[in-house]
Amino acid sequence: MDGSLFVLLLLSGLFGSSSALSRQYHYINLRMSWPEAQSYCREKYTDLATVDTMDDVNRLVNIVDAGYSGSVWIGLKRGTQTRWAWSNGENKSSPYSNWASGEPNENASCITYRYGFWVDMDCSYKRYFTCYKENNGFTLVWSAKTWSDAQSYCRQYYTDLPSIHNSEDNNQITRVITTGNYVWFGLFQDSWEWSDKWSLFFRNWAAGQPSQSSGSGDCVGMSRIYSGKWAHESCDLQYPFICHGGEHLN
Repeated sequence: MDGSLFVLLLLSGLFGSSSALSRQYHYINLRMSWPEAQSYCREKYTDLATVDTMDDVNRLVNIVDAGYSGSVWIGLKRGTQTRWAWSNGENKSSPYSNWASGEPNENASCITYRYGFWVDMDCSYKRYFTCYKENNGFTLVWSAKTWSDAQSYCRQYYTDLPSIHNSEDNNQITRVITTGNYVWFGLFQDSWEWSDKWSLFFRNWAAGQPSQSSGSGDCVGMSRIYSGKWAHESCDLQYPFICHGGEHLN
């Protein structure tokens, strides 16, 4: 294989696997509905902004006009399917699970851990939680928080809420949980999808979001003044927005 072609293919693989390297963001200071913003981004760039790390969130916050305090559209919208996913952005592709008897009963979207078994629970309940840190294992945090607040805490002080892919992971968490209480970890049910069909499941919801009440909105806005947290809103509201991708040359 030609050496320059090999380097090009290698770089293509790297760029395809790392949003921080490949994704350019563009703040558009025009007020549009979500569908109008989507059409604009697809015409001028690639699509409305897709986000899959906290670094991406911080990049978006930094490009929004400093004097603007309202919402900004990003590319997340309510989808037609509900799927299991992990807080760190992974799809739950592993077949491993360790549900308690009768679980999941589909009454709640976030998952707790008790005596090694998994139980679904309303995300707004306040529970102790586990965090993980790369190369440092799992930690039990003795502070009762909602699932989204626990997620924010883990991302600030550790890496994220943990994923459990096999019995070894499950047993490791069991060893650090010294309480019989229900404890949050990283599994949740997700019914939102990116406009560009990106498959990772990273979410950065504000407290109490997404609401389960009907009529609360099917499109997602980001708030610069709330550290880039997300809330779902009516798609016909007029907001500035963020696109991603290279500019199309006409």
